[in-house]
This record gives sequence, structure tokens and C-alpha cells, in this order.
Amino acid sequence: MEQPRVLIIDDEKAICEACSTVLTQEHYDVQTSHDGETGLEKVDAFKPDIVFVDLKMPGMSGIDVIRAIKEKNPDIVPIVITGYASIDSAVESMKAGAYDFLPKPFTPAQLRIIAERALDKRLASLEAERLRCEKEKMRQGFISMVSHELRTPLVAVIQYLEVLNNSFAGSISGDQGKIIDRMKVRMTELLRMIDRWLKLARLEELKLKEDFAVFDIEPVILEAIDLVKNIAAEKNVSVEYNACSSEAAIKGDRDLIKEVLVNLIGNGVKYNHIGGKVDVSIGEQGVHWVISIRDTGIGIPAGELPHVIEEFYRVKREGVAAGTGIGLSIVKKILDIHEGKLEIASVLNQGSTFSVFLPKIEPSIKGDR
Repeated sequence: MEQPRVLIIDDEKAICEACSTVLTQEHYDVQTSHDGETGLEKVDAFKPDIVFVDLKMPGMSGIDVIRAIKEKNPDIVPIVITGYASIDSAVESMKAGAYDFLPKPFTPAQLRIIAERALDKRLASLEAERLRCEKEKMRQGFISMVSHELRTPLVAVIQYLEVLNNSFAGSISGDQGKIIDRMKVRMTELLRMIDRWLKLARLEELKLKEDFAVFDIEPVILEAIDLVKNIAAEKNVSVEYNACSSEAAIKGDRDLIKEVLVNLIGNGVKYNHIGGKVDVSIGEQGVHWVISIRDTGIGIPAGELPHVIEEFYRVKREGVAAGTGIGLSIVKKILDIHEGKLEIASVLNQGSTFSVFLPKIEPSIKGDR
């Protein structure tokens, strides 16, 4: 491992020389600067792991130096050294991004301890970043594999089944046709699951906010209800909507918000009892519109509620086929992009309420649509 690099920025030459001597003996590569401006230049050139910064210097203050360092590289660990230690200055330093506070006068031992602690923090940050990059590389590789190695042949299989089912490759019996139909259904479900996962994986990459527009939420709710009416009819589940008394407008991506509502209303139907009910309503709570989807279904165990929005987490429901564990993850990511949130309340065997919070738009924005 190469020598850890330390930069000392202090207008007192004696302090710089003393710190440099102590830390050099501990095998640190040390450079010094006597003012904030040249100190920041050395941050660019020297690329230190740790920076000791005096608060009180002529010209640029230590607080401003710390802020500039964190803007240049958030992983650099700044430490305040000052002869004017106070609670206020300590708090202000920490808010600016300082890792620790070393009041003057300090001993060589104190300097060594705090430098070692700061280096541990720096190494932990670098390791976390390395793991993050590695995880992202694996994620991108997996997305590519799913897109090309799984999805493409799956589409081809569905097309071949379609050829068989239409007797283009010779006649088939009724029983064979039923088997092919069931295969198509399962293959289509698998393809749909892959497409949903790909959408979830790519949501964060899309610059969606650039295309946000103002729209009324009520027509979107009605469209979402219309999209689930067939599965609701199959289960004899009624879906009712309580209209809003005032115009509810938001700014966002209309199709994504509709996907949120289709997912939640669809879940209210899927996990309901035969002859059950789903009530959809919209109201106001502070700066948010709140869309509530309340069902009379089988509910979610209390211990599983904190996990249902995690990717691929599936709640075990007796007598009901488990989902993919993707739907609520997509809902959460879409709402995060819209600066909204999802709240879930549920009682086992009595039903669940999913509340979607979406920010109201400013009156001036509403008038410009």
C-alpha cells in the first residue's frame, strides 16, 4: 500500500513543521500550506487522504476551505485544528464536513491518534466506493444478460408456440392446443416479469424529470381502475372510487403514476377474498395529495410490512400464489423520483390500505400548464 497522504493548512509555520515531523515519522507523506487558497491548490495536485485545517487564517477561512475540499472530493477527511475552540465553532465545522476537531495545544500522541482514526475513515470510504462500483458493474452486466441472453430466446419461443397453435407447422389436436396455450401463458408471464425487472433496474438511469408535466390525477385513477376491471370481475371483487371534491393536479410522468396505481389496485384485487371490495379515494394532507387504496383482503403479517417494498421480497400468503417481489419496489422507485412516498397499513385477514403521497404543485405552475 502506498503512503497515506496528509496535507496541513495552517498559517503558523511552527505548527506545520511540528505536525509534519510527527506524521512523517509515522510514515505519512506530508505537505503543508500556510493559507487556504494555496492549500486548495495542493488538494488538487497532491490529492491528500487527510487534511488538517486551521479555522482562523488570513484570507479564506478554515470553514470555507473545508466546504471547498468536500466539493472537490467528498472522501477526503478534513480535521479542524484551532486555538479558538468553542462549541459553536465545532458545530459549524462539523456541518461544513469536518470529521473531527483538534484544539491547540495538542500533543504528538493526540495528533497521531486522530490521524490514524481519520485514515481508518478514509480507507472505509474508499472500500465502500469500491464495493459500490463493483456492485454497479455486476448490475449492469446482469441487465445486459437478462436483456439479451434471456429475453431474446424467450420471445422466440413464444413466437414458435404461436406458429404451432395456428397449425402453420401441421395440424394439432385440441388437447395439444390447450397445452400450447398454457405454455404461452407461462412464457408470457415470465417475459412480463423480466420486462418489469428491467424497468425497475433502469428507472434510476432515466432522466425522467426533464419530461415531467402537470396533469390531473383523477383521470389517471379512473384509467387504472379500468385496466384491472377484468381481473376484478373474475374474482367478483368490486372496485369503487370516491371522486375528489376539488381538482387534484400534480407534476410528473403520467404513465409511471398510472403504473403505480394499476399495481396497487391490482394487488388489492389479487389478494382479496371472492366477493371482496377495493375502495379508492383521494384527499389532501398538508402539501400532498393522498391516494388511498383500501381492500378487504387477506392482509400482510405485521412482521413482514417493513420488507414488502424490498426487491424480490415475497410475502407468503396461504392459498395465494406469491408474486414476483418486484411490483412494490417499482412503486417505491417511481414515487421516490416524484418526491412522493408510500405508506402501508394492514391487519391480517382484515385487509390493507396503501396510501400514495404525491406533492401538490405550486399555483403558478398549475396556471402555466
